[in-house]
Formats: sequence, C-alpha cells, structure tokens
Amino acid sequence: MKINYLDSGLNFRAGHHLEYARRILGQLAAAGHDVHAYGYAKMEQEVVDGLERFGISRLFRDFLHVTASEYDDFAGEIVQYRSEAVTVAKDLRKLRAADGWIWPLIRPQDIAACSALRVKVPMVGCVFWDPGVETRTLTAQLWRDALLGARGAGLNLTLASFEPEIRQRFMPIVPNGRFVTLPQPVEAKPLPAPRVALKRIGFFGHQREEKEARGMNALLAQLVARGFHVTFQNSSHYTPSPDVKGVEMIGFVDDLTAEIARCDLVVLPYDIERYHARDSGLLVEALALGIPVTAPFGTLPGRIIEASRVGPLFISNGAAAILRAVQHAVRNYDFYARNAHRNAIDYTARNNSARCAAAIVKLLGRDSVRAAEAQAEE
Repeated sequence: MKINYLDSGLNFRAGHHLEYARRILGQLAAAGHDVHAYGYAKMEQEVVDGLERFGISRLFRDFLHVTASEYDDFAGEIVQYRSEAVTVAKDLRKLRAADGWIWPLIRPQDIAACSALRVKVPMVGCVFWDPGVETRTLTAQLWRDALLGARGAGLNLTLASFEPEIRQRFMPIVPNGRFVTLPQPVEAKPLPAPRVALKRIGFFGHQREEKEARGMNALLAQLVARGFHVTFQNSSHYTPSPDVKGVEMIGFVDDLTAEIARCDLVVLPYDIERYHARDSGLLVEALALGIPVTAPFGTLPGRIIEASRVGPLFISNGAAAILRAVQHAVRNYDFYARNAHRNAIDYTARNNSARCAAAIVKLLGRDSVRAAEAQAEE
C-alpha cells in the first residue's frame, strides 16, 4: 500500500512529532508499505535527515502550532480556520498519488481542506485533546463544522485517539460516529524488575509554559538539597532552561526512553487547565517502562496515573505542591514501584508501534468504514 504521512508539525526535533513519525513510518515500511512523509515547508534539516530513509518532503506552508492570536486578536480562531483551510487545500494538490493518508495530528482546517478537494483517499486523523465539546467552545464548533462538511463531501475519514477518554469526549460532535481508539505507538519495554529506591527524579520534554512548574528553579534546588539526583531535559533550543547547580541538564537525545529509564520517578508539571483532557507522550513512556510518575490532579495524565496507582498526584502546579508529592512517593515507593512494574507488563502487551501501525493499515483498507463503525457501536 502507498501511504502518505501528513504532519505540518514536523518542523524541529523537539516534541513528539519526529518520534511518532519514526515509529509509525518505521513499522509501516518494515511491513512492506511504500511510505512518504510531508512536513512543514521550513522543516529543519535534522528532521529531514531523520526521516530520509522513508521519503520526506517539505510541503505545508502553515505551521501546525501557530496560535490563533497571530491571525487576529479578536476572531483569531475563525480567521485561522478559514485561511489555513485554503492554504492546506492548495498544498495537498502537490501530494503524490497514494492508497491512504495518515494525519498524525489532524485539525479542523485540514478536514475542511480535504472536503474542499473532495478527497477520495481513505484517511486516518489523530487527535490528542478535547477541544471543549461539553462547554461548546468556539474550537469545538469549528470541529463540528469541519466534520459536517466532511460528511457532506463524502470523505472516507476515520478520527482516532490513543486514549479512550479523548474519544468519549469527541463523540457528541462526530456525525457518523467514526472515531476509534488506537494502541499507543510506544517502543519502550518494561524494566526487568521494580525499582527499589527513589534516587533519581526526571523532568523531560520540550519545555514551554504549559509544561513547566511555577518556581522551577526553586523546586530543582530543593530536590538537590534533599539528596536527589535530578535530570532535566529541554529538547528545544528555543526556550531557556533552568540554571540550578547540581542538576544534570540534557538537550535533545535520540533515545529518550533510555534517559527516562535511568530515573526512579518522572515528574510531569503540566498546566492543569491545558492538560485537563490532553494526552501525554511522556506519561506513555513511563507507563511502558514501569517507572513511577506524578502529575497534577484535574488532568488526563493525572487520571490515568491514579487509575493505574503508579504514583501520587499534586494539587497545584507549584513547587511546594510538587515537592509534597515527591515526599509522598518516597514514603510509599515500594507500593508505586511494584504497581508500575505490573502495569507496564500489561500496558506494553496492549500498546506498541507495531500494533498501532497495523490498526491504521486496517482502517485504511477495504474494511475502513465497517471497522470504524463497529468500534463506534461498542
């Protein structure tokens, strides 16, 4: 099968765009499929080099993570939606012919662009957060508009998420019910045994405002003062890193899983409002390895952690609250470590890159409509 992989977020190495592309494209290529990735028009050369073996092109003129306010302070979301739908439609005309398209992170304007072109190719589009369906936000209304347009244009589109909660939140605005849950494209393997002591604490990812605790320097300094080894990653060179003596600072690494595996606890200091119903790739890595992890109450990562009993939660995104969660983890470390290890064995049996790629191929095949509708009825 010839498959096009479409991601206007493929720009730089930080974040999960490059990692997801490597994993999914790698599995598809290994299964004998002819794959080609299309990324942002100004994609950094390191990203091109990392995907060159599959086939990679600079294409999309609109970068996926541009904020709506950059279009207009008052009606930014509407202006962005309309403007980018036109631009994306023009860009899509340059794609090679293929049997299926994968959108690893699809947006309403991408769907509207496909509707304008009346695309006939089967497509799978992934989403990672709830746009505010229950509260009828403007973003959710734009999603509904795009999905109604897709139905009218006869698009063969299946929406997908990696977390069941995201699917449940989306379903009220999906007119044909075609929304499935995919296995997480994770490649980490469970540690051979539970960790026995909490000595090293890790902070990972593309550091930006929505992923950083208030008073991060103070938190890191207190952790070091209490005798913990601390690893702090900032995979992006666009944002400054904390400057705390005694903290091991790392940048982008090719094998993030190996760095996380060195830790005994992973801290996810997510902004509670923005991660209320948003997926976390870093949590997935910790769950697959079997390493205890902590995140805020009131977030999707927090609910997953609590359900799996793999770590404590903190009540706010401040240094004092996170420090209390770490201290609680120390006192109950054997409990969390054993639960994390047991959970990892089950988690990786259900979630891995090969299963994810196979599920996508099935959706892109002849039974795409029936497969999506069957899960929608479950």
